[in-house]
Amino acid sequence: MEHIVMVSVITLLVMAASVLVMLLVRKNIGYTELAKHNDVAGFIFAVIGVVYAVLLAFVVIVAWQMFRETEEKVHTEVRCMASVFRDIRLIDDPNRMEIQKEIINYTNIVIHEEWPLLGQGKSNRKALDSMHRIFNLVAAVTPDDAYEEIWYGEIVMKMNLFSDARNERILAAKDAIPGLLWNVLLLGALICIGISCLFGTSHTWAHIVMVASLSAIITLVLMTIIAFNQPYKGSISVKPDAFIEQLSHFENYMQTKNARPAGMSR
Repeated sequence: MEHIVMVSVITLLVMAASVLVMLLVRKNIGYTELAKHNDVAGFIFAVIGVVYAVLLAFVVIVAWQMFRETEEKVHTEVRCMASVFRDIRLIDDPNRMEIQKEIINYTNIVIHEEWPLLGQGKSNRKALDSMHRIFNLVAAVTPDDAYEEIWYGEIVMKMNLFSDARNERILAAKDAIPGLLWNVLLLGALICIGISCLFGTSHTWAHIVMVASLSAIITLVLMTIIAFNQPYKGSISVKPDAFIEQLSHFENYMQTKNARPAGMSR
Protein backbone atom coordinates (compact mmCIF):
# COMPACT_ATOMS: atom_id res chain seq x y z
CA MET A 1 0.00 0.00 0.00
CA GLU A 2 2.85 2.37 0.87
CA HIS A 3 4.48 1.68 -2.50
CA ILE A 4 1.22 2.44 -4.35
CA VAL A 5 0.85 5.74 -2.49
CA MET A 6 4.44 6.73 -3.31
CA VAL A 7 3.96 5.92 -7.02
CA SER A 8 0.69 7.86 -7.09
CA VAL A 9 2.24 10.92 -5.44
CA ILE A 10 5.26 10.94 -7.78
CA THR A 11 3.01 10.51 -10.83
CA LEU A 12 0.75 13.37 -9.75
CA LEU A 13 3.75 15.63 -9.10
CA VAL A 14 5.19 14.92 -12.55
CA MET A 15 1.80 15.51 -14.15
CA ALA A 16 1.39 18.81 -12.30
CA ALA A 17 4.90 19.97 -13.24
CA SER A 18 4.35 19.04 -16.90
CA VAL A 19 1.03 20.87 -17.08
CA LEU A 20 2.56 23.91 -15.37
CA VAL A 21 5.35 24.04 -17.96
CA MET A 22 2.82 23.69 -20.76
CA LEU A 23 0.69 26.54 -19.38
CA LEU A 24 3.75 28.78 -19.04
CA VAL A 25 4.72 28.06 -22.65
CA ARG A 26 1.20 28.84 -23.88
CA LYS A 27 1.12 32.04 -21.84
CA ASN A 28 4.49 33.35 -23.02
CA ILE A 29 4.33 32.26 -26.65
CA GLY A 30 0.62 31.86 -27.34
CA TYR A 31 -1.13 28.91 -28.92
CA THR A 32 -1.59 30.71 -32.25
CA GLU A 33 2.17 31.06 -32.65
CA LEU A 34 2.72 27.49 -31.51
CA ALA A 35 0.11 26.21 -33.95
CA LYS A 36 2.19 27.49 -36.87
CA HIS A 37 4.83 24.86 -36.09
CA ASN A 38 2.54 21.91 -35.38
CA ASP A 39 3.55 20.07 -38.55
CA VAL A 40 7.26 20.23 -37.78
CA ALA A 41 6.76 19.56 -34.07
CA GLY A 42 4.48 16.64 -34.89
CA PHE A 43 7.05 15.04 -37.18
CA ILE A 44 9.87 15.45 -34.65
CA PHE A 45 7.66 14.19 -31.83
CA ALA A 46 6.66 11.13 -33.86
CA VAL A 47 10.29 10.17 -34.52
CA ILE A 48 11.46 10.78 -30.96
CA GLY A 49 8.33 9.15 -29.54
CA VAL A 50 8.83 5.95 -31.51
CA VAL A 51 12.51 5.70 -30.56
CA TYR A 52 11.75 6.37 -26.90
CA ALA A 53 8.82 3.93 -26.86
CA VAL A 54 11.02 1.17 -28.30
CA LEU A 55 13.72 1.92 -25.72
CA LEU A 56 11.19 1.88 -22.87
CA ALA A 57 9.69 -1.40 -24.06
CA PHE A 58 13.14 -2.98 -24.34
CA VAL A 59 14.16 -1.91 -20.83
CA VAL A 60 10.85 -3.05 -19.32
CA ILE A 61 11.20 -6.49 -20.92
CA VAL A 62 14.81 -6.85 -19.77
CA ALA A 63 13.95 -5.69 -16.24
CA TRP A 64 11.01 -8.12 -16.09
CA GLN A 65 13.17 -11.00 -17.29
CA MET A 66 15.80 -10.22 -14.65
CA PHE A 67 13.07 -10.09 -12.01
CA ARG A 68 11.80 -13.52 -13.05
CA GLU A 69 15.35 -14.88 -13.13
CA THR A 70 15.85 -13.66 -9.58
CA GLU A 71 12.76 -15.59 -8.49
CA GLU A 72 14.15 -18.68 -10.20
CA LYS A 73 17.51 -18.23 -8.46
CA VAL A 74 15.76 -18.20 -5.10
CA HIS A 75 13.84 -21.38 -5.93
CA THR A 76 17.02 -23.05 -7.19
CA GLU A 77 18.78 -22.26 -3.93
CA VAL A 78 15.89 -23.67 -1.91
CA ARG A 79 15.66 -26.82 -4.05
CA CYS A 80 19.37 -27.58 -3.73
CA MET A 81 19.32 -26.85 -0.01
CA ALA A 82 16.36 -29.20 0.43
CA SER A 83 18.11 -31.88 -1.62
CA VAL A 84 21.17 -31.77 0.66
CA PHE A 85 18.92 -31.93 3.73
CA ARG A 86 17.07 -34.93 2.30
CA ASP A 87 19.95 -36.86 0.72
CA ILE A 88 22.25 -36.67 3.73
CA ARG A 89 19.82 -39.02 5.47
CA LEU A 90 21.03 -41.79 3.16
CA ILE A 91 24.56 -41.65 4.57
CA ASP A 92 25.23 -43.14 7.99
CA ASP A 93 27.59 -40.50 9.37
CA PRO A 94 27.84 -38.72 12.76
CA ASN A 95 27.67 -35.33 11.02
CA ARG A 96 24.33 -36.08 9.40
CA MET A 97 22.20 -34.53 12.13
CA GLU A 98 24.52 -31.53 12.48
CA ILE A 99 24.25 -30.84 8.74
CA GLN A 100 20.46 -30.84 8.91
CA LYS A 101 20.46 -28.57 11.97
CA GLU A 102 22.86 -26.15 10.29
CA ILE A 103 20.69 -26.04 7.17
CA ILE A 104 17.73 -25.10 9.38
CA ASN A 105 19.88 -22.43 11.05
CA TYR A 106 20.91 -21.08 7.63
CA THR A 107 17.29 -20.92 6.50
CA ASN A 108 16.27 -18.99 9.62
CA ILE A 109 19.09 -16.49 9.14
CA VAL A 110 18.17 -15.92 5.49
CA ILE A 111 14.49 -15.35 6.31
CA HIS A 112 14.81 -13.16 9.39
CA GLU A 113 18.16 -11.39 9.02
CA GLU A 114 19.44 -11.48 5.45
CA TRP A 115 16.26 -10.85 3.48
CA PRO A 116 15.64 -7.34 4.91
CA LEU A 117 19.22 -6.45 3.91
CA LEU A 118 18.75 -7.56 0.31
CA GLY A 119 16.51 -4.55 -0.30
CA GLN A 120 19.55 -2.41 0.53
CA GLY A 121 21.79 -4.41 -1.83
CA LYS A 122 23.57 -6.11 1.07
CA SER A 123 24.00 -9.66 2.35
CA ASN A 124 24.37 -11.13 5.83
CA ARG A 125 27.72 -12.37 7.10
CA LYS A 126 26.06 -14.83 9.48
CA ALA A 127 24.30 -16.53 6.57
CA LEU A 128 27.59 -16.87 4.69
CA ASP A 129 29.30 -18.29 7.78
CA SER A 130 26.46 -20.76 8.20
CA MET A 131 26.88 -21.93 4.61
CA HIS A 132 30.61 -22.40 5.21
CA ARG A 133 29.81 -24.55 8.23
CA ILE A 134 27.50 -26.68 6.10
CA PHE A 135 30.30 -27.10 3.54
CA ASN A 136 32.78 -28.09 6.23
CA LEU A 137 30.37 -30.60 7.75
CA VAL A 138 29.64 -32.13 4.35
CA ALA A 139 33.36 -32.27 3.58
CA ALA A 140 33.92 -34.21 6.81
CA VAL A 141 31.41 -36.93 5.83
CA THR A 142 32.99 -40.32 5.11
CA PRO A 143 30.93 -42.72 2.95
CA ASP A 144 31.14 -46.35 4.10
CA ASP A 145 30.42 -48.13 0.82
CA ALA A 146 29.76 -47.66 -2.90
CA TYR A 147 26.08 -46.89 -2.28
CA GLU A 148 26.92 -44.03 0.07
CA GLU A 149 29.68 -42.79 -2.26
CA ILE A 150 27.12 -42.35 -5.04
CA TRP A 151 24.85 -40.31 -2.80
CA TYR A 152 27.77 -38.35 -1.38
CA GLY A 153 28.73 -37.31 -4.91
CA GLU A 154 25.16 -36.09 -5.45
CA ILE A 155 25.27 -34.14 -2.20
CA VAL A 156 28.55 -32.43 -3.12
CA MET A 157 27.11 -31.49 -6.51
CA LYS A 158 23.98 -30.06 -4.87
CA MET A 159 26.12 -28.11 -2.40
CA ASN A 160 27.98 -26.46 -5.28
CA LEU A 161 24.70 -25.58 -6.98
CA PHE A 162 23.39 -24.35 -3.63
CA SER A 163 26.38 -22.02 -3.24
CA ASP A 164 26.16 -20.78 -6.84
CA ALA A 165 22.45 -20.03 -6.47
CA ARG A 166 23.10 -18.10 -3.26
CA ASN A 167 25.80 -16.00 -4.94
CA GLU A 168 23.46 -15.24 -7.84
CA ARG A 169 20.68 -14.29 -5.42
CA ILE A 170 22.99 -11.84 -3.67
CA LEU A 171 24.24 -10.36 -6.94
CA ALA A 172 20.64 -9.82 -8.07
CA ALA A 173 20.23 -7.37 -5.18
CA LYS A 174 22.48 -4.90 -7.01
CA ASP A 175 21.06 -2.46 -9.57
CA ALA A 176 21.21 -4.21 -12.94
CA ILE A 177 20.38 -1.19 -15.11
CA PRO A 178 23.48 1.03 -15.53
CA GLY A 179 23.41 4.70 -14.64
CA LEU A 180 24.04 5.76 -18.23
CA LEU A 181 20.85 4.04 -19.37
CA TRP A 182 18.90 5.73 -16.58
CA ASN A 183 20.21 9.08 -17.78
CA VAL A 184 19.04 8.28 -21.32
CA LEU A 185 15.60 7.23 -20.07
CA LEU A 186 15.15 10.37 -17.97
CA LEU A 187 16.44 12.68 -20.69
CA GLY A 188 14.15 11.00 -23.21
CA ALA A 189 11.19 11.52 -20.89
CA LEU A 190 12.00 15.22 -20.53
CA ILE A 191 12.33 15.63 -24.30
CA CYS A 192 9.05 13.86 -25.07
CA ILE A 193 7.10 15.78 -22.44
CA GLY A 194 8.82 19.02 -23.42
CA ILE A 195 7.92 18.67 -27.11
CA SER A 196 4.30 17.87 -26.18
CA CYS A 197 4.15 21.29 -24.51
CA LEU A 198 5.09 23.00 -27.80
CA PHE A 199 1.95 22.02 -29.70
CA GLY A 200 -0.57 24.74 -30.39
CA THR A 201 -4.19 23.80 -29.66
CA SER A 202 -7.15 26.11 -29.35
CA HIS A 203 -8.58 24.18 -26.38
CA THR A 204 -6.42 24.56 -23.29
CA TRP A 205 -8.09 21.71 -21.42
CA ALA A 206 -7.53 19.33 -24.30
CA HIS A 207 -3.85 20.21 -24.26
CA ILE A 208 -3.73 19.75 -20.48
CA VAL A 209 -5.23 16.26 -20.77
CA MET A 210 -2.75 15.26 -23.50
CA VAL A 211 0.33 16.50 -21.63
CA ALA A 212 -0.84 15.07 -18.31
CA SER A 213 -1.62 11.69 -19.87
CA LEU A 214 1.76 11.48 -21.60
CA SER A 215 3.67 12.43 -18.45
CA ALA A 216 1.62 9.96 -16.39
CA ILE A 217 2.23 6.96 -18.66
CA ILE A 218 5.96 7.71 -18.95
CA THR A 219 6.27 8.10 -15.17
CA LEU A 220 4.38 4.87 -14.49
CA VAL A 221 6.57 2.92 -16.92
CA LEU A 222 9.74 4.33 -15.35
CA MET A 223 8.46 3.45 -11.88
CA THR A 224 7.73 -0.07 -13.11
CA ILE A 225 11.32 -0.37 -14.33
CA ILE A 226 12.57 0.83 -10.95
CA ALA A 227 10.43 -1.78 -9.18
CA PHE A 228 11.74 -4.63 -11.35
CA ASN A 229 15.30 -3.33 -11.03
CA GLN A 230 15.05 -3.66 -7.23
CA PRO A 231 13.76 -7.24 -6.90
CA TYR A 232 13.93 -7.36 -3.10
CA LYS A 233 12.43 -3.96 -2.37
CA GLY A 234 8.89 -2.58 -2.43
CA SER A 235 5.49 -4.23 -2.76
CA ILE A 236 6.49 -5.77 -6.11
CA SER A 237 9.40 -7.83 -4.86
CA VAL A 238 10.74 -11.34 -4.49
CA LYS A 239 9.62 -12.68 -1.12
CA PRO A 240 11.29 -15.39 1.02
CA ASP A 241 8.15 -17.53 0.74
CA ALA A 242 10.06 -20.50 -0.69
CA PHE A 243 12.46 -20.44 2.27
CA ILE A 244 9.60 -20.10 4.74
CA GLU A 245 7.72 -23.03 3.26
CA GLN A 246 10.82 -25.21 3.16
CA LEU A 247 11.68 -24.30 6.75
CA SER A 248 8.31 -25.63 7.87
CA HIS A 249 9.07 -28.91 6.07
CA PHE A 250 12.47 -29.12 7.76
CA GLU A 251 11.00 -28.49 11.19
CA ASN A 252 8.18 -30.97 10.67
CA TYR A 253 10.70 -33.60 9.63
CA MET A 254 12.88 -32.97 12.69
CA GLN A 255 9.86 -33.19 14.99
CA THR A 256 8.76 -36.44 13.36
CA LYS A 257 12.29 -37.81 13.51
CA ASN A 258 12.63 -37.04 17.21
CA ALA A 259 9.31 -38.77 17.84
CA ARG A 260 10.39 -41.99 16.11
CA PRO A 261 11.31 -45.07 18.13
CA ALA A 262 14.98 -46.00 18.38
CA GLY A 263 16.32 -47.85 15.36
CA MET A 264 14.32 -45.77 12.85
CA SER A 265 16.77 -42.92 12.38
CA ARG A 266 16.58 -42.47 8.59
